[in-house]
Amino acid sequence: MRFLSHFSMAVALAAVGSLTVTALPQEASAAKKKKGKKDKAPKIKLSKEVQAQVGAIQAAMADDPATAKPLVDTLLAQPLTGDDQFVAGQLAIQLGTALKDTSYQEKGIKASLASGKTSAEQAPQFNFFAGNFAYSAGRYAEATQSFQTAYDLGYRKNNVGALIAEAYFKQNMFQQGLTALDRTMADMNTAGTKAPQDWYRRGAGVAMKSKLPGAAGTWTYKLVEAYPNGENWRAALSVYRDAATPKIDDQQNLELMRLMRKAGAMESERDYFEYADAAGPRKLPGEVVSILEEGIAKGAVRPGTSYTKETLALARRSVGADRAGLPISERDAGRSANGKIALSTADAYLSYSNYRKAAELYQTAMAKGGIDTARAQIGLGISRAGEGDWQGAKDAFASVSGQRKSIANFWTLWIDQQKLGATPEVAPAAAVAPASES
Repeated sequence: MRFLSHFSMAVALAAVGSLTVTALPQEASAAKKKKGKKDKAPKIKLSKEVQAQVGAIQAAMADDPATAKPLVDTLLAQPLTGDDQFVAGQLAIQLGTALKDTSYQEKGIKASLASGKTSAEQAPQFNFFAGNFAYSAGRYAEATQSFQTAYDLGYRKNNVGALIAEAYFKQNMFQQGLTALDRTMADMNTAGTKAPQDWYRRGAGVAMKSKLPGAAGTWTYKLVEAYPNGENWRAALSVYRDAATPKIDDQQNLELMRLMRKAGAMESERDYFEYADAAGPRKLPGEVVSILEEGIAKGAVRPGTSYTKETLALARRSVGADRAGLPISERDAGRSANGKIALSTADAYLSYSNYRKAAELYQTAMAKGGIDTARAQIGLGISRAGEGDWQGAKDAFASVSGQRKSIANFWTLWIDQQKLGATPEVAPAAAVAPASES
C-alpha cells in the first residue's frame, strides 16, 4: 500500500519556485559612476548623420524625455554599426531608465552588444540583462544563450547560473538544465560558497518530474549529502522511491523505510503505516509491532484507528510462532542446497535487531547461492550498521549492483554522516524478545 502524502510532498519539491531577478540596466550605469576618475572612457567616433540625431535626442531628453521616443526609434531603425550603434544603444538605455520603460532598455542593451563596442567590463552585465529581458518575455532559448554568455564571461550575480537551468527547464530541456544547475553549484563549492538548499530541492523535483533515468537518485542523494537533516532525508527517499524506474518492490521499500527510521525522518502516521505494510504483519511481525508501538509512543500514530488496531493485533498474534520457528529455520538453512532459507531467516533475525545472527545468515545465503545477491548484500550492510561496524557495512553496500545500488548509496551516505565513533541509532526492541543466539 502506498500513501499519497509522499507523492504530494514530492510534487511540492518539483514546484519549488523558479528563480527570478529584478536587476535592470541602470545598475550598470550606477556601477560605472562609482569608478574612479582615472578611468578613461573609450574613444567614440560618430558619423556626421548620427551626430546630428544624437544632439537632437539629448536636447529632447533634457527637456521632456517622452518627446525623445520617436527620435530614438528612428535612430535605432537605421542600419547602424560600430560606434553609431553603440551610442544609439546607450541613448535607448538612458531613455528607458528615465521613463521606466524596459522595452527601450532592452533595445539599448541589444544594440550596444551588437555594436561590438561594449567594454569588457560591461559585457558580462549587459549579456545578463539581455537574458533577463528575454526570460521575462518567455523567450527562453534566447535567455539561455545570453545568460550562458554572461556566465562564461565571469558574471555571477543574481543567481545567473540557476537561471540558466531554469531557462532550460522552461523549454522542457531537463537534462541540459540539470547539468547547468550541477555545474553552477560545483563552481560555487569550488569558490567556497555553498549552494542554497532550495537549488538542490529544485534539482530533485525536476529530476523526479522529468523521469530521466537515474536522475532522481542522483539529485536526492545530492540533497541529503549537502543538507543532511530529517526533513531532507524523508523528502529525498520519498522522491527517489516514487521516481524509481522500474518501480521498487515492497522489500526494497522496506530497505528505504529502515533508513528513513535510522535517519530520524519518520514523520507522519502514513510513514509508520507504510513501513508496517512493507514489513508485513505476517512476514516480519516483530518489526511491525516495534515500528507501530514506536509511532504510538511518539504521538505520530493514533492507537485507536482500525488500521493500527487490526495490524498490531495480527502482528502480535504472529510473533510467538515466528520466534519459535527461527531455530528450526536456521538449522534448515544450514542443510539446504541453496541460500533461500538462509536469506529469509536472516531477514527475520534482522527484523528483531539480532544483527549478528542476521549477518551470519546473509553470508550463508550468498555462499550457497540461488538467491537475489543484491538483496542479501543490502541486508548484510544494514546488519553491520546495526552492529556499529561502519566499515563492514560500507563494504557490503559497495558490493551491491543493479537497481539496489542507489539504495546502497543512500545507506553509505548516512553512515558517512555519522560522527566518528558514534553509537549507531539502534531501533527500539520488538515487543517480544528475539530468539536466543545459542
